[in-house]
Formats: sequence, structure tokens, C-alpha cells
Amino acid sequence: MGDENSRSATAGAPALEIGTALESLLTWGRKATPPGPLSAPELSCLDALACASPLRVSDLVRRERLSQPGMTALVGRIVEAGLAERFTDTADRRVSWISITAAGLDQLQAVHQARAGVLAQHIATLPREQRRHLERSLSALWALAARPVSLPDQG
Repeated sequence: MGDENSRSATAGAPALEIGTALESLLTWGRKATPPGPLSAPELSCLDALACASPLRVSDLVRRERLSQPGMTALVGRIVEAGLAERFTDTADRRVSWISITAAGLDQLQAVHQARAGVLAQHIATLPREQRRHLERSLSALWALAARPVSLPDQG
């Protein structure tokens, strides 16, 4: 996943080294995701909706870093597929809200389970001591995963 150059660049800064290793693992995980009916941006959008539904298209544009027309098209595809639903704001009819559906949650869960399965297969091939280190890190990893995502302002 990481090579010696990336490891040596972070030597002496354990938090940065851990962050670099986790970032490499995230990249690897995206590449190792079994093929499915949804693109990576569609999955990411569903993830955002699962965490903070409902959202406006403009919220998704900021979170997912896509253009407004690109996000509008993406939302159209996931709505048409029944993975999300669009509804109009009752206070301001110009505003549309997007919410994930039960089918969208099911699809997302299936992808997450498939990724976890691929990771589990690879973890099982690690030497016993490395697996034990990972097991001892579970509490910290879950604590990091539970933190809310805060996005920098893009002004």
C-alpha cells in the first residue's frame, strides 16, 4: 500500500504517519471495491445522504466537490434508480431536497459489506502479530470513523 518513501516522509510524526497509512488504505479500498451498478461518485453521494439526509443539491455539490450540473445529473440518476428521492421544500418551492431511500441504504450496505469482505480476506493473510496490532487498534479506528466530517469553507 505505501512504499518506503512515503513512510520515511512521515517518520517522527506518528499521527501523520498513521494518517498517511490510513489514506493509502482508503485509496486501496476504493480500488478493491468489487464492481457494481453504481459509480464511485454515486456511492459517495449515497454515503453523504445516508449520513445527513435530506440535503439540497447545493449541499451535495459542496460535500462531493462536483459541479452543479454534474451533481444535478448524478442526483437524477440515483432518483431514477429509486436509491434517492427528491421533494420540494414546503417553505420555498424553488428548493429541492434529496433523501436516501431504503433501497439506497440497502445498496450502500451491500457495497460496504463487499469492501469489508475484501479487506477481511487481506487482513487474514497478514502475520499473526500484525493482525493482533490491528485488533488492538479497533477502538481508536471506530472512534475516528464516528467523528463528524467537517468541511473547510470553499470561499
